[in-house]
This record gives sequence, structure tokens and C-alpha cells, in this order.
Amino acid sequence: MKKSAIAGGFILGLFMIVCAYKGSTVTNDPLTLAEYRKIKAGSSEKTLFAYANTCRQNSESERAHDYPTTWTCYGADGSSNAVFFYSEGEMFSKSQTGLA
Repeated sequence: MKKSAIAGGFILGLFMIVCAYKGSTVTNDPLTLAEYRKIKAGSSEKTLFAYANTCRQNSESERAHDYPTTWTCYGADGSSNAVFFYSEGEMFSKSQTGLA
């Protein structure tokens, strides 16, 4: 087997481990309904991350300063979630489904 094939396999393996680790962090500290209720309109993204670390930004292209940013945070069961909408650094809307 060529060295380049071995190196390619090694890099692919590392990539898969990193992806698996990132996927496992989704359920480390799930958002609860009580935490969801504490996040009020006008709060910053920093406030959101104080309550939940299971959030994912819906699109990296949304990061322009004046363009709304959407974050989806996940509950304990994996199917419950909350969506937070931010514009110019402040939350202006939120919704949730199935948080407990």
C-alpha cells in the first residue's frame, strides 16, 4: 500500500472522529423549557449561550451584521428544539417545540 493512501486513510479517520465528537456535544447540556423562558426579547446571543450549548447557527452566511441570525437549540430528547432569531445582536423572536 502506498504511503499516500495510508496518510489519506489516517486523515479521513481523524475527520470522522472530529465529526462524531461535534455531533455528541449536541446533547451535553440540552435546553430546558425553564431556560427557554428566561431568554427574553432584546437579549444578546451571549445570554442564549449562558443557558444552552446545544445551539447551532442555521447558516454561516447569515453572519452579516445587519442580517438576521437564526440559532436552533436542542432539548434532551433530540427532537425537541427552540429557534431564536437575532438582528443586530438582539433577539427579536423565538419559538419552541416539545421542550420539557
